[in-house]
Amino acid sequence: MSLKSIDKKKELKQKKLQREENQPKKLNESFTESEALLAWDEYVLKLKKKGEKILASILETDRPSLKDKTLHITLPNSTMKVELERAQGPLISYIRNQVKNSFVDLSIAVNEEVAKKYAFTSREKFDKLVQKNSNLEKLRRLFDLDIK
Repeated sequence: MSLKSIDKKKELKQKKLQREENQPKKLNESFTESEALLAWDEYVLKLKKKGEKILASILETDRPSLKDKTLHITLPNSTMKVELERAQGPLISYIRNQVKNSFVDLSIAVNEEVAKKYAFTSREKFDKLVQKNSNLEKLRRLFDLDIK
């Protein structure tokens, strides 16, 4: 061992201690689902104010549920999933800070059956309305109306 190596060891030890001091402390406070959802909604509002409306609308597509410190969200298509995965870093950091827990995570699932079925033709629109109110079908028959 030389004097230089001893000095080098001391220097490395000091740098390691400084890095450990500079790292943020791990927070692990308990929180409720409503607190996490409140932070989620606040983040969406911040996005809207910044003009990031596409990402805000993706986050509003589904209400996340909380299971074991993981927020689970289901999106209707993989494009939305990719966009959310790209932007999840700041979202998770914001929620972690708000709920004071460094272990919050996000799980994104895709369920294409969740996607809304849009009615394009007159017949599809009528059928959709009949699902909400069956009396429309009776009226159509009563007045002998055609739906094209």
